[in-house]
Amino acid sequence: MEVIKMELMKTDVTVIGGGIAGICAAIAAARQGLQVSLINDRPVLGGNASSEVRVHINGSAYLGNSPSYYAREGGLVEELKLKIFHYNPLYNKKLMLSLSDTVLLDMVYDEPNISLFLNTCVHETGVENGRIKWVEGLQLASERKFRFESPTYIDCSGDGIVGYQAGAHFRWGREAKHEYQEELAPEVADHYTMGDTILFQARGVNYPVPYKRPGFAYDITKLEFFDSIRKGLNHRSFPRKINGLGGLWWLEYGGHMDIIKNNEDIALELRKLVYGIWDYIKNSGEFDDVDNLILDYVCPIPGKRESRRFIGEHMLSQNDLTAKPHFEDAVSVGGWYMDLHANKGIYDEGPATAWNFVPGLYNIPFRSLFSRNIPNLMFAGRNISATHVAFGSTRVMATCGCMGQAVGTAAALCVKYDTDPAAIVKAHMGELQAQLLRDGQTIVGFQEPLDPYFADGLTIRVSSQRSYEQLHPTEEISLERALCLVLPIQTSLVESVQIKIKNRSEHPETLQVKLFGGERKENYIPTSELKGYNLVISAGHNDWITMDLSCKKPEDDKIYIVLEGTASLTVHSNEEKMTGAVSFLYRPEEPSRLKKLNKSICFKDLIPSQNMYNPTNVVNGFSRPYGLPNGWISESTEGQEWLEIGFASPKNLDEIHLIFNSELNLEHFDDPIEPLIQDYDVTLTLEDGTKSEIKVRGNYLSLNKHQVNAQGVTQIRFDFCATYGSPYYEVFAVKLFAPKNAN
Repeated sequence: MEVIKMELMKTDVTVIGGGIAGICAAIAAARQGLQVSLINDRPVLGGNASSEVRVHINGSAYLGNSPSYYAREGGLVEELKLKIFHYNPLYNKKLMLSLSDTVLLDMVYDEPNISLFLNTCVHETGVENGRIKWVEGLQLASERKFRFESPTYIDCSGDGIVGYQAGAHFRWGREAKHEYQEELAPEVADHYTMGDTILFQARGVNYPVPYKRPGFAYDITKLEFFDSIRKGLNHRSFPRKINGLGGLWWLEYGGHMDIIKNNEDIALELRKLVYGIWDYIKNSGEFDDVDNLILDYVCPIPGKRESRRFIGEHMLSQNDLTAKPHFEDAVSVGGWYMDLHANKGIYDEGPATAWNFVPGLYNIPFRSLFSRNIPNLMFAGRNISATHVAFGSTRVMATCGCMGQAVGTAAALCVKYDTDPAAIVKAHMGELQAQLLRDGQTIVGFQEPLDPYFADGLTIRVSSQRSYEQLHPTEEISLERALCLVLPIQTSLVESVQIKIKNRSEHPETLQVKLFGGERKENYIPTSELKGYNLVISAGHNDWITMDLSCKKPEDDKIYIVLEGTASLTVHSNEEKMTGAVSFLYRPEEPSRLKKLNKSICFKDLIPSQNMYNPTNVVNGFSRPYGLPNGWISESTEGQEWLEIGFASPKNLDEIHLIFNSELNLEHFDDPIEPLIQDYDVTLTLEDGTKSEIKVRGNYLSLNKHQVNAQGVTQIRFDFCATYGSPYYEVFAVKLFAPKNAN
């Protein structure tokens, strides 16, 4: 009998788990020059985002409803999501998901430093002197065994298999309220977690298709929760349109059990429920237009929400998400609400979940991403050092991917300095954060200063600049319900602005005006009332009105102008987006007070005038709106526009990064992102008068990197030729990087 021989794989870092966190960790490490082993126990990458489980990659944008507004993550997660949409424009409809799988494979295969091991299950971990020395994996179908040896290990396996086998400290279930002073925690700790869900796909065909319930499946109408879901109670409701239904997230089970040990029992129970639910949909007579529907796909494995959570040097808690203390070791962001599901899932008598408010983007510290007792173990994903309550926010996949990029980048520093993650916090955090920012990672409030080598004598010229006004109304919005216009402000004082108001009645009407300020630059949350007054609008009036502002610039660099009147009063608006200046419905009963409007209130003549879209913004160190819009925007045009950077003396230039507007207020997108710059040219002028040119056509990414390796550059010119539909060209940042030996 032939014995399977052990194959030794020695790399700089071993990443366990090929979900979004693991992919981002592996790619980040590989792009820093490390040799990486990436181990995944499934045949496809993506974890819960794969075609096997079919969960959308949600994150800090909170389905486009984040109080930070411009909240979608940057970095590798942004690259990944834009690439998925580029190759699979039907991703959000959960069609052609195999194409989405191939995007993830392509990103990994595009990195020569990554060795990918699919269908490989880690079954044993070796520990010596408290450190992980090796992990062993079995690739059953290939009849191969591997031993992976690395100085550093990153556990992105979800359940934390390597950390668990190595003896890393972890938590399971819900912490007691007194442990971290969390209002949302129970009085007494318990072992309850969130449960699993099996998603399914309904699809229409052109002819009737009958459905017969399998013998093992439940008759849903006889289960105790049936009346509740039939009535749509407790956040468990069926959509009106079943065709295209991608599953029911609330069809959940297992949180009251050992979610790992009872995995197969939980999966069977979920299958009984899924096939029983489909029987109810198809055969009860209570749903319209279902005769031609088929159950096109049922996921073969459950999507798991929670199990082990490791203990790091910092345990992220509810108060870290709400009070948002400053972390010197911040490396990534979150922002999803604290989404805490019912312990018993579908069988729980209470609501399926509670969406607990998170006030916009928060930072995640590096100390929550490595083990407190296994010195060479880092982790990213749903197994990080967070309480159950905080985990309700950090568990979504885009947030997990950002953490993956952070630990993958940190692994490179561990190799560079021959040290462990804890030492990075003490001695090399600035270097880690600088590299993350360079690679597009979002860290709230962190700025990338322009290298002084380039800053001295730098000039910027542009073809045009958008004025800070919305002049062309196309429709009217009633002020019977309050609206809010948010205007970023550069100057220390602001005096007035004009807004176009119409009174449709035959008698005067009263317009109530309230002004608010905010506290945090990353947020669009009016927290303090500055002043309020009434204006009498004469009968039949339809013109611009000067609004008295007369206030200092608030802490968040924004003025919130709330307008409310009668059904006869309207404000003029259009559908043209203006980065930074955003209009909302004003809802004081909501925690964030504002709700998306998807219209823009027209305004003009802001006094003093604001040079809001100045081209120097592209080198101010911010790559997205933060208080101010932080970008250059051209005038509306049907032609080309340009931006030109000049140097007082010739410079040696290694790399150029451009960051374009990819509508960071959106979580998902079904159409091409209109402001993204699609076609552009980069022209370098050298000190001898020669030029070199880079032409880009069909760009679909927000972060564009160009390795130029040019000596004696005197000028860089960017010619912008086409967007995906916007009449404006928008650039958030131009980053310039010199060779390491540049003076």
